[in-house]
Parts: sequence; C-alpha cells; structure tokens
Amino acid sequence: MTASVVIAVITWAARLLAPSPYGRLPAVSACWHPRRMPSDSLRFAQATTTRDVNPDRRQALIDCWIDVSNAGGAAGFPFPPIDQRDAAPALDAILGNLAPQTCRILMALDGDDLVGWLNIRRDAFALIAHWGTLHHVQTRTDRRGQGIGVALMKKAHAVARDQMELEQLHLAARAGVGLETLYERLGWKEIGRWPGALRLGPGDDRDEVLMLLELGAEEHTGRRQEHA
Repeated sequence: MTASVVIAVITWAARLLAPSPYGRLPAVSACWHPRRMPSDSLRFAQATTTRDVNPDRRQALIDCWIDVSNAGGAAGFPFPPIDQRDAAPALDAILGNLAPQTCRILMALDGDDLVGWLNIRRDAFALIAHWGTLHHVQTRTDRRGQGIGVALMKKAHAVARDQMELEQLHLAARAGVGLETLYERLGWKEIGRWPGALRLGPGDDRDEVLMLLELGAEEHTGRRQEHA
C-alpha cells in the first residue's frame, strides 16, 4: 500500500468521524422509510449561504431537528430530550460554514412548510475533494411514511453529483435501527463498521456503520433503468 493511499484512508476516517461543534455523532436519522409517494406539492430548496435562510426558515430547521431527535432519531443528538438551546447553536454552526462547493443544506418543502432536511459537506483539500459526506438526514415525525425521506435522498444524490460535482458520498449510520437496508435500497453499500463505537446507554453499544454511494455508478444504473 502506497503512502498516498494510507494518507487517504486516514484522512477519510478522520473527516467522517472527527468531532464537530456539536459532537461526533451518526449522520443519519431513523425517522424516514419508503412507503407512500410524496405529495405533488413536495419541492426542494437549497441553502448555500446564510442569506438563503431567513429567521422563519432557520426556526423551522431547528424545530424539525428537535422533533426528530426527541422521537429517537439518529440525527446528531443521541441523548434526548433536547430543546432550542441544543439545536440552535448546532444549526448555526452549519449555517456559518455554508458555501456552494463545500457545505449545503437541502430542504424538502410541502408548499411553504419544511418537512425534512439534510446537510451535504465536502473537504476542499485536493486529495479528498472528489467525495463528500451526508449528515443529519431527517423528516418531520408527523410526515413519516410518505416517501419524503427517499425523495430527499434522491435529490441529494443529484445535487451532489450534478451541482457539487462529487463522485462519491459517504455517511455513518447508527446500527440497530435498520438504516443499512434502507440505504442499500437507494444504491448505498456498507463498506465497514466501527464495532460498539456508539454507547447510547449502559449495555447498549451500537456499531457505527460506514456506507458509500458511487454517484457515477448510480447515474449509469439510472440510465440503464430508463432505457430498459
């Protein structure tokens, strides 16, 4: 194994698992699953600068994060309950890093109502700038089972590939809630685990599941399906 490969592997692990301003926690939420198709009024919006998030939308993002976390979703706060004092600084840390090529918030909207959101990030360092990471995937708990999470993920794949020009997406998921199966249905592959890395409570250690999506491969698969 060459030195450059070793550096790339170490950097990948460090970036994906390093502490953030609100702690190193699983990137994804257990509060979505594919059932009904989303409503015809579902649309998507992006925030790539702080100007894209007005005070009402900021509060809606915070409220969604509190709602999902307090329902047990693995969206960044493993020890509920949380409230505004926890979620607001965490969201503001994301907002402060927004930039078109390195940090975006993708929002699912039903009309003008926020029903879900996620965060796409990439490191601009040339060695690893071809891939990004997905964080805080979540949908409002009163909109579960409507296909919003799946639609949000598919849109995130397209944004990462077509607008951010990423070749891969990586994420870390909490084991024990079936997320691996859900992501595999969307083209993700499990590439490894950190056994017992997440201690949710006494006697409740969970694996942290590392997953990968090859965006080029996904695009080619989609084209084959369209022409089938």
